Amino acid sequence: MPGGVRIGVTGADGLLGRALRRRGASGWTRAELDVTDPRAAERALARSRPDAVIFCAALTDVDACARDPRARAVNVEAPAWFAARVPTWLVSTNYVFDGPGPHAPDAGPAPINAYGRQKAEAEDRVRAAGGHVLRTGWLFGPGGRGFASTLFDRLRAGPVQALRDWPVQPTWADDVAEALLTLPEGTTHAIGAEEADWATVAAAACALLGLPPERVQPVEALGWGDRPEDARLAPATLPGWSERLPLLLKAR
Repeated sequence: MPGGVRIGVTGADGLLGRALRRRGASGWTRAELDVTDPRAAERALARSRPDAVIFCAALTDVDACARDPRARAVNVEAPAWFAARVPTWLVSTNYVFDGPGPHAPDAGPAPINAYGRQKAEAEDRVRAAGGHVLRTGWLFGPGGRGFASTLFDRLRAGPVQALRDWPVQPTWADDVAEALLTLPEGTTHAIGAEEADWATVAAAACALLGLPPERVQPVEALGWGDRPEDARLAPATLPGWSERLPLLLKAR
């Protein structure tokens, strides 16, 4: 970490939070800190006295964000509260954009679902308080719950359906953690340099496992709810997914 800076991480039990803790950041899991409780947050800051907070806590279920009243408290009010009290880096999402991409850091957000709108508002409020924003997306790594993180186990269990017409930039969570720990100022992007679709990623995972290619069943993404058509980010400077996918297999 830069210059012995004490960094606290919210959502420290998540994929990115765990990667940050492995690199020396301290943090609070969901069980240890309800980020929507100002009194609990005040006590947590008073005990830990971090020089900076990386705010990873989020409710990321797109459909739940539209119906769960707690989503706004977690995704908007909580990071704004922290940013008003301690230098804060908000981990935001590529879902603040829709097509066509890739989208630069200074591009105007155009979210099309509640999750994206909440994160876009959080970005504005964190920056207004003097904080910083790092956007990323499609994270994968050991212990993750997303498509890429669980891909090897799912392929071993049987056929896997994978979208073939949705551009993605799968990104290794540990690479994003390294980028975050430099505490980049302003609004920045940290995303994998290699584009694909999920069917291509699944086919590569299938080959690494030595399974027949028919185990992957490509499907169309048309009509897949209120997800952005193209949420790619630029610049894409982190290692590509094909370089990192064998690391995930080794960690299983």
